[in-house]
Amino acid sequence: MISGIKQSLFSANRREGHALTVLAIVLFLLFDFIALSLNVWLSYRIEQQAININLSGRQRMLSQRMVKTLLLMDKTVSDEAQYSEYLEELRDTFNRFDLTLDAFHRGGRTLSAESEMIQIEPLTGDETRTIMNQALLEWAPLRQKIRQLIGREFDTALLQQANDVAQRKNLTLLALMNGLTIELEHDTQLEAQRIRFFQGLAFLLALINFSVAIVLYRLRVRKAHHTLDLIDNIMNRIASGIVVVDQNGVIVRVNRVMAKMSGFSQKELLNKKLSVLLGEFEGKPFGLKKQGERYHCKIEISNVSLNNKPAKVYTVIDDTEAVAQKQELTQLAYHDQLTNLPNRHLFNDRLEQELKRSIRRGEKMAVLFVDLNGFKEVNDKHGHKFGDVLLGRVAMRMRDAVRESDTVARIGGDEFTLLLTDVSHFEQCKALVEKILREICKPYLIHELVVEIGASIGVSCFPHDANNEADLVSLADKAMYKSKASGESRITFASEWLTNTSL
Repeated sequence: MISGIKQSLFSANRREGHALTVLAIVLFLLFDFIALSLNVWLSYRIEQQAININLSGRQRMLSQRMVKTLLLMDKTVSDEAQYSEYLEELRDTFNRFDLTLDAFHRGGRTLSAESEMIQIEPLTGDETRTIMNQALLEWAPLRQKIRQLIGREFDTALLQQANDVAQRKNLTLLALMNGLTIELEHDTQLEAQRIRFFQGLAFLLALINFSVAIVLYRLRVRKAHHTLDLIDNIMNRIASGIVVVDQNGVIVRVNRVMAKMSGFSQKELLNKKLSVLLGEFEGKPFGLKKQGERYHCKIEISNVSLNNKPAKVYTVIDDTEAVAQKQELTQLAYHDQLTNLPNRHLFNDRLEQELKRSIRRGEKMAVLFVDLNGFKEVNDKHGHKFGDVLLGRVAMRMRDAVRESDTVARIGGDEFTLLLTDVSHFEQCKALVEKILREICKPYLIHELVVEIGASIGVSCFPHDANNEADLVSLADKAMYKSKASGESRITFASEWLTNTSL
């Protein structure tokens, strides 16, 4: 069969040799361009999805902030100035939440974290549309009450109604926003897999086309008694690096792109070993520059025959930018940009892995929900930049207070979650949590100003309180609200909270 294909190519090459050569070059460049375009499109889609994922995560924070603000308004009804301040905060939080929810549903503009208007497309997936429709139904009664409340100067009855609706709807909205985030991440992975499949297909077609070009070249060389070096003309028109080595690994041909990528000239590379250009580290290929620097690359190898002797053709693509872009997107998707701590998604992933590990090894672990007390007052008094510095200091203290195996994450605003692994007994867990609280409550010196804040902490323990991620997080969250209700820096363990006993 192979000999028949070669014979057909020989006959076609003899009749239309020049035209076939041009066609091979055009097709290779076309496939190469398609693969590059798909890579650009993949980067664009991941960036857009990352924005949607971050916005859906922010919706949970905004929902919690509305509930907290309503509770604070109820406590300050006798203080007109304080009540007006909380009402203004409620108005801002409500507008952001409502605008983003509507943009997810119909498409449109919403506010970014920096309060800049951004345009987003409506969610189109079946699951995300279902979640959005449920969220809109749950949001509608709370939306009505809050709109009425912020449109009036003072109405205690309406405030109580809004609080009642918020308490009923908050947990459902939180669950829906979490579900939306998970579904968006799933959709992003599926879309990335589809685009990468077409990238691989385009690259495979390019390689097949290149192999055909090699065969055509060999046929033409045989016909012309090696007087026309066609492969060099083809290679130098290809956007990827091409290296041809003999059976001993010695370079016999190299194109201009490969020479430019390496820093060598084409003449310098001839008759040198392939190891001066390409290597492998921990099972991954890399390219080498003349100065000794390494760079990420993709390598495809084709076995060919050159002058009736075995040879190999290496196709090299410098993907340093793609690797850096992937790392940057991963950092954006899984880390908080202000504190560089893991965000909600990375925290949930680590919680899932550590829970499996604890079940497998029979170990105990604890989940903490931390909400800062007094941070808003400091932030309002000294400005957002001052508040950002303070959040960074708090994050640093918590990270230094725990062990290397533990995880500290910022899930939004002034809320943090912690995962304490391999906790041998309750007293050890209690000591660790008390240490964290003490560190948070120590004074902070920022820009020659000394400020103090506190913290409300809720703790749930595995396996004593729950044996799955959702229940552990939910119980820690509820325990934190129990601490918050006291108005002081306080620790509440879920098991003790359930029996009405707190630290």
